[in-house]
Amino acid sequence: MGIRGKERGEVLIVLTGYRKGHSCIHTLDPRTKLLATAGIGLLIYLTGPPGLGLLSAAVPVLAYIAGIPVPRLLARLRPMLIFLVVIFVVHLPVEGGIYTGMVAVVRFALLILFAMLLIHTTSPSEMNMALAYFLRPLGRHGTDIAFMVRVAMAFMPGLLRDKETVLRAQAARGYKPDGLTGFTVMMVPLLRRSFRKADELADAIESRCYHRDREYYYYSKALTGRDRVLIGVFVVVLVLVLCLASQVPCL
Repeated sequence: MGIRGKERGEVLIVLTGYRKGHSCIHTLDPRTKLLATAGIGLLIYLTGPPGLGLLSAAVPVLAYIAGIPVPRLLARLRPMLIFLVVIFVVHLPVEGGIYTGMVAVVRFALLILFAMLLIHTTSPSEMNMALAYFLRPLGRHGTDIAFMVRVAMAFMPGLLRDKETVLRAQAARGYKPDGLTGFTVMMVPLLRRSFRKADELADAIESRCYHRDREYYYYSKALTGRDRVLIGVFVVVLVLVLCLASQVPCL
């Protein structure tokens, strides 16, 4: 139980790992950080091993600036080890499988690490505001999507805790889950708990007079000069990488 609880705690930290701070990364506009993270994800996909090496070197630098211990950040990859192993094994049958598999694992690990840097330095409310801003072209649907993502992020840790509660209750009664039947026996009470929490959340929102046509619950602030410069530099780097990847002259 102790090991399982430790694994559950690691997953919860991955999902809700915001660390309050006053570093230059924390104080960046959340829209800038979200846009930069999306751009870095594109760079990770397009760049070759030299670029991946530079991005890997940037991770500890950014973690140090944000005040996040590098070993603790790398430990966030532990719950994803099974996926990294699967990615590596899937690439083995192809030509140059070991090399290709290693590159694919590095790409996936970097995506996770940069996403963790975003989560660690951006509060849930700031993330919600950034999502709502970039989904504005969808109109009211964009706001609804941002709200649903925020609610899902808030529900996920509780869902994992409920799963552990159900498994422990079944173990205390001498039940040992096995195969599809065990999965079904676990999911039924878990879904019941989830539906009950959804009803409670709906009642709480309604009691606070929430209305989907009101947008003032999102705070907004203008981009600073530092944000604009960072976005400009990042766009230039991204364009250069795209030109190199497509072997098209940039000038």
